[in-house]
Amino acid sequence: MTQVTLHKQGLDKQPLCLRKPIEYPQLTGSDHWKRKMRTIFRAFDVDGDGCLTEDDMEAVVRRTAEYMNLDDENTNILLNQRLTYLRDVSSKDSTGEIKGKLSEDEFVQNHLANINESKFRNIWFDMLSSRFQMMDTDGDGLVSSDEYAALFYSFNIPSEHSDKIFDIIDTDNDGFISKDDFVQALTEFWLSENPDNKYNECFGPLVDVTN
Repeated sequence: MTQVTLHKQGLDKQPLCLRKPIEYPQLTGSDHWKRKMRTIFRAFDVDGDGCLTEDDMEAVVRRTAEYMNLDDENTNILLNQRLTYLRDVSSKDSTGEIKGKLSEDEFVQNHLANINESKFRNIWFDMLSSRFQMMDTDGDGLVSSDEYAALFYSFNIPSEHSDKIFDIIDTDNDGFISKDDFVQALTEFWLSENPDNKYNECFGPLVDVTN
């Protein structure tokens, strides 16, 4: 296996010492943490109606496919991944059926409840590996700056914000985000309540909660 191939697969990078999710304290649902959750919600809420639906996910995926010039097969794979995520975080009605719409408050509270469950933290790395695959659209085992920018484009966030956080996540400054880089950044984003954490803007500038 050549050095170039090793690099493309992220196998020549020094592994990061990742902190286990179970080692993070239980989230308190601080104002800062909720602000991060509201940032994600509003990024996905493409039509701005205050609810997440399958239509929102489809719109996000269409923009990603447009930016990365994805074929129909890969677009459908990405869409299925996004819809699975929506179902996983959605609320259920009294009969146990998943509701068709998810409000911003439900989105925040459901994430808080899920992330504080030990069984959820025990599958944390598997879950983030799946999220990594969503961004690694060409399947080479690394996320390029274009692939990361596609996420921001799908959220209608200016590309300069993507460049800024990409450089923070790319720990060795080689122009690619490895899976370990990604897992470390997203773990800190979701499980830290530190307002000064360098990964706070993984999904773009934090929203003004007064709006």
